[in-house]
Amino acid sequence: MNSTHKIVIVGGGAGGLELATKLGRELGAKKRAQIILVDGSPTHIWKPLLHEVATGALNTGEDEVNYFGHAYRNGYQFEFGWMQGVDRERKMIRLAGVKDAQGELLTGEREIAYDTLVLALGAIANDFGTPGAQQNCMFLNTPNDAEKLRRRILDLSFAVGASGNGASKLTIGIVGGGATGVELAAEIDHTIREMHNYGANLSPAQLEITIIEGAPRILSGAPESLSQYATEALAQRGIMVACNSRVAAVTETGFQLGNGQHLDAMIRVWAAGVKAADWLSTLGLATNRNNQIEVTTCLQTQTDPAVFAIGDCAAAPNGEGGPQLAATAQVAHQQASWLAETLIKKLNGREITPFVFKPQGMMVSLGKHTAVGSLAAVVGPKRDYYVEGRGAKLIYASLYRLHQAAVHGWVLAVLLWIGDKLRRVGRPTLKLH
Repeated sequence: MNSTHKIVIVGGGAGGLELATKLGRELGAKKRAQIILVDGSPTHIWKPLLHEVATGALNTGEDEVNYFGHAYRNGYQFEFGWMQGVDRERKMIRLAGVKDAQGELLTGEREIAYDTLVLALGAIANDFGTPGAQQNCMFLNTPNDAEKLRRRILDLSFAVGASGNGASKLTIGIVGGGATGVELAAEIDHTIREMHNYGANLSPAQLEITIIEGAPRILSGAPESLSQYATEALAQRGIMVACNSRVAAVTETGFQLGNGQHLDAMIRVWAAGVKAADWLSTLGLATNRNNQIEVTTCLQTQTDPAVFAIGDCAAAPNGEGGPQLAATAQVAHQQASWLAETLIKKLNGREITPFVFKPQGMMVSLGKHTAVGSLAAVVGPKRDYYVEGRGAKLIYASLYRLHQAAVHGWVLAVLLWIGDKLRRVGRPTLKLH
């Protein structure tokens, strides 16, 4: 094996970080290859939990992973900066200059050489060109987005509660009835109830949340029985669901629907659909209409076999000629695990086999103590069987612990879990500042 072989991974999301960790431990720490992780943020937070960051249920200061420290402990190197281009002939990626919080340039553009390049850049919200969406909606793509939404919820909760008018409402509209939209709605409802218990003037009766979904039902990718249970659980909390509703435009006061109705909303969140960043289509690699990089069943780009793509930024087929895999955390996790083993085989001159996705079901949180999900990993993907309530919530919570185990190892993951339990004894369940 060439000990100077450089594997550069761009993107420190769930897939990119897990891949860098596995390769760092197996190759980097043993000086068998150089592993470099590139990201424009210095820290990582698990994206499926951004709805908890947005409501203060998850404190990023305690749960985020610092790339510099993690790289030091796990045998890889971290490069801070945003990728802005690639020269595939020279096998170099270009990073943009880094600026401080005041906009002062800290370092100019620079290049990083690679022998194998893995793009794990995730995705952003797809507003489908809806007029006013970018200007009048909040999004949930990054921890910064989640923090802005959290501050907005706190500010308006105080304003409505302090008005002294019990008839005034805090109205929230969420576009998208997928897992993100449903989980966010349930978590906001739980947050307002907890804040009221802490003494906030805003009562749960003053909260109005509406989920706007264009399909006939929410969680359209899940079994119908699961979707029905989630709909009923949301209704019990007073959360309204408007299915078969298309958003024609977003205004400063709410949503203009396709049927001419205007839905008032003080807080407007767009959580419908994802796409890859527009600049990915400028790299000279084959992409689809959502800017996702088209890859083979071995996750190699169709344009360049030295470049791989995984996670939400990749348009990966489910088997030869199969449909495109969904942009979910479980797909990214399985691709990262498979690619780590495959790259080790490839460097050892061994034959690689195509990636095979194994459906693990779907879990959706419906608040602090309940969730709903299918158990495809246990009973098989063809059976319509789901769990609900506290048992489902326990399974849902375990998914994050599995991610922590992949990133930190089981010993540290258990210690982090114990630490979380101990911290909850001495602090509020929500971040209220």
